[in-house]
Amino acid sequence: MEHPRDAARAGPASGYRGHGIFGGSGRAPPSPRVHPARVRRARRAGAPTVSAPCAYARRDGHLDPNQETGQALRRIVSAAAVTAMTAALFPIPAALSSVRTEPRAEDTAEPLVVERITPDAVDDDSTLRVTGRVTNTTDAELDDVTVRLRYSRHPFSGRDELDEFASGSGWQPNAEGPEEDGVGALEPGADGDYSLSTPVDELGLSGYGVYPMVIEAVDGDGGVVGAQYTFLPFTGGDDVPSVDIAWVWPLVTDPQRADDDTFLSDRVSEEVDADGRLSRLLAAGAQTDLSFDPGEDDLVELLGLGEDQEETPVPDDPTAEETAEGLPSEEPTDGEDAEETAEGEDGDQEETGDGDAADEEDEEEPTRTEGVPITWAVDPGTLDDIVRAASDEYSVVQELEDVPAGTDPDVERFEADQSAQVWLREARRVLAQDTVVATPYASADLAALVHNDMGADAEAAVRVGREAVLRALAMEADGAYAVPPGGVMDEAVYTLLAEAGAERFVLREPTLPAAGWLSTTPTAQAPLPPVEGDAEGVERVGLVADDGLTDVLSAPTGGPGETALALQRFAAETAMIAGENAGDDRVVVASPEARWDPDPAFASGVLEASEELPWLSPERLDDVELADESEREDTRRGLTYPDAEEELSSTYLSQIQDVNQDVRLFNSVLVGGSDPFRPAVLRLESTYWRDRGAPAGVARSLVLGTIQEHREDVRIIPGEPVTLASPTGITGILVANDLEEETVYVHLSVYSANAERLAIGEYTQRFEIAPGAKTTVYVPLSARINGRTELYVSLQNTEGEPISSQDILIPVNATGLGTQALLISGIGLLILVVALAPRALRKWTRRQASRSAEEADGAAAEGADGGADKSATADGAENEAAGADEAPDGGAAADRSADEANGDAPADGRTDEATTADGHTDAPADDRTNEAADGAEAAGTTDSGDAAADPVDGAPPDTGDDGTGRSSGADAAEEATEPDTSGTGHPRTPDGPGR
Repeated sequence: MEHPRDAARAGPASGYRGHGIFGGSGRAPPSPRVHPARVRRARRAGAPTVSAPCAYARRDGHLDPNQETGQALRRIVSAAAVTAMTAALFPIPAALSSVRTEPRAEDTAEPLVVERITPDAVDDDSTLRVTGRVTNTTDAELDDVTVRLRYSRHPFSGRDELDEFASGSGWQPNAEGPEEDGVGALEPGADGDYSLSTPVDELGLSGYGVYPMVIEAVDGDGGVVGAQYTFLPFTGGDDVPSVDIAWVWPLVTDPQRADDDTFLSDRVSEEVDADGRLSRLLAAGAQTDLSFDPGEDDLVELLGLGEDQEETPVPDDPTAEETAEGLPSEEPTDGEDAEETAEGEDGDQEETGDGDAADEEDEEEPTRTEGVPITWAVDPGTLDDIVRAASDEYSVVQELEDVPAGTDPDVERFEADQSAQVWLREARRVLAQDTVVATPYASADLAALVHNDMGADAEAAVRVGREAVLRALAMEADGAYAVPPGGVMDEAVYTLLAEAGAERFVLREPTLPAAGWLSTTPTAQAPLPPVEGDAEGVERVGLVADDGLTDVLSAPTGGPGETALALQRFAAETAMIAGENAGDDRVVVASPEARWDPDPAFASGVLEASEELPWLSPERLDDVELADESEREDTRRGLTYPDAEEELSSTYLSQIQDVNQDVRLFNSVLVGGSDPFRPAVLRLESTYWRDRGAPAGVARSLVLGTIQEHREDVRIIPGEPVTLASPTGITGILVANDLEEETVYVHLSVYSANAERLAIGEYTQRFEIAPGAKTTVYVPLSARINGRTELYVSLQNTEGEPISSQDILIPVNATGLGTQALLISGIGLLILVVALAPRALRKWTRRQASRSAEEADGAAAEGADGGADKSATADGAENEAAGADEAPDGGAAADRSADEANGDAPADGRTDEATTADGHTDAPADDRTNEAADGAEAAGTTDSGDAAADPVDGAPPDTGDDGTGRSSGADAAEEATEPDTSGTGHPRTPDGPGR
């Protein structure tokens, strides 16, 4: 089935290089090829295999030395004859190419395409059908084009021969099929369909095995137009060997982000699209219909993408005591949480019973009910990238590969990706039916990290990976599994993963190569050595993926006809494994490469073939266990690390250490021990950057810049210069936390540039600031010497390390005017009191005089005896004077009132008053001026002119000082109390201090 691709991949199918030896087929052996993981020395013990019929006997499973030598001699003697027969009877690749017309340079189409071969495996009752298309890729017309089938009646004897035959470099089959299909004449560029059909019982196949088959098109002159080399698996009789197959299905892509917000390309959006690579893999692995229609639901809310994704558990609200003390909020450690959780779970189980708990666990974990069981191998970094794209808008770097070193790349903003939301919805539904295992976060290069003393980062890659899977899929990856990057590890990485809880390791064959003496495919499971500190009974197992199958699955499938040929090669490879007489209960693990990009028909086809091919039996990877120790064979060597020359360099990792230093400083002020930039650093430590130095430099610069920006978000807001008007003072320093999600706990450092001139008192040095909040710290200052100096202010962590690159400088100017200013203020206050006291006294005196005058007038009107009245008045005046002794002016006003009551007048008989035309009297001009001045002082003014109103409260002249109405007699009595001050020599009763 043809599937469009942006760029077609071409090249011969690659495959496994073999496990067997060349059998007795009578043909010349091909040039030997030795797989890097195997050195064949002898035949494994066992009976002759059905796939490699032999004419010689075996002894204890190995060739008898004499027979082996004889066979070798016979082959040498007959080499020339076999070569001649091969040249005469079997077309060879050189002959094929020599008779073909050179294709036009612009043509890229294959001249012969095989679109379908049915069935995948044939038996005696089957009918073999092959269909496809022939295209004239030459410049000349082709006449009488026909398509035919050639095959051999002898099966392959080893897996290495499959590779050689598929490339066209091995021996060639000579038997022709009984039928040909005529296509006819083809003009240049024209094509025609063909269909071949042959009953299998007419082919004369000898028994179970894989047989070579060539489909070729020839013209009327016998020249070969095109040919395809493929395979024909034949089951033979009823006794079909079998092998278990367990699948590991990858969902992995390259690291796609620098910092949290910035993607390095738009690949994530492309791969989670309905026709994208990850969507195709998800649909094929699900083996059921998926819907990539977003529907009407709010997927952000449905998936919980709008909620804060915290890597560290958020504590409860801090208590009042914690807030008052200004200490960082404390959180229980992971260990404490785990203990509390474990205790709670144990308590629940004790209440409900172990049986009930087990039943609930079984109900909560759905399992696949149909299709082939698979184990999903996910990269948590990939899932994290998808979650980020689905959650909110983000930036994408444009043309990362073309960004010059040291320059900022162009970025473009995108809205939240709906395709990513749909993919997550379907992934959560599908992956819950199978086991999910996780690589380290972003496939971090664990070996390189451990070898460069960055073990903490390697441990973080495992921990952060598990957290990311939980956030993305709402389920945990199986912690009993470890999938090291590339399927390779050394003893240091093995120990690290084992200490993290792993007991089952998904590996590639170079890590656990087959034993040198073994010539067949060993079973996938192999014991691993114990780790120091292991509890009794703990046994770790390596689950080794078959490299041959990995190569077959990696074959190109995007071009015309490539899927059909790749499916046929998969059937042939597994049939060869099953046909090896290597004992019972073998398991082969099929694990495509991490960034597998198959055609959908091929991905689905290999899973269907796992169920339908009679020699394959699907198996859950969880069920693959080690054989009993007494029954095990040492079929594999110990741990081998093949990537020592390929891991991230020490130079590159030293640059990552610089990034780590900035991350450490930023984290040191965060409350709760969170590490928000750890995923970004782990992405920089991915194996993906091993041979991509330039793009890695751009990504590193982006991450470093973002970290520095976040450090600057915890800052001191500069204020105005400080002026001290006295030897001591207080200044406020404003500290802001502009981070959106993180609470910080900082140390404020303030020191004087000249401690002898300006000293700093006690202040709150350590405090906590919530996200988006500000706080002011008041710092007491003491100026010992007048003049200008400076304060250096910085924010530090609890260890005294500055979290910003520069200090804030606050100028301080001590003027020395503080004491003088206080003295001036005190004198001004005294003057104000002195100025207001006489005025208040005059008001009191006036009220007393008015009351005395009214009493005197009343007494005169009642009696005719003036002397008695005067006596009474005098007595009253004396009483008034006695009361006035308590007044502030020592009773002077009371004495004056008494004199007026007795009718005493100035010696010269003059009065200081003038009668106006309306009968009213006015005070002397100098007294009016004094009153106006007193009012101006009370009102805070300095007016000195004549006042038309009373200066106390602005009352008119005919009213009293208290604003009430006054009589003419009262005015006259008041005027009589004012002595003359015009220089006549008559004394005057003082009314306050002289002015």
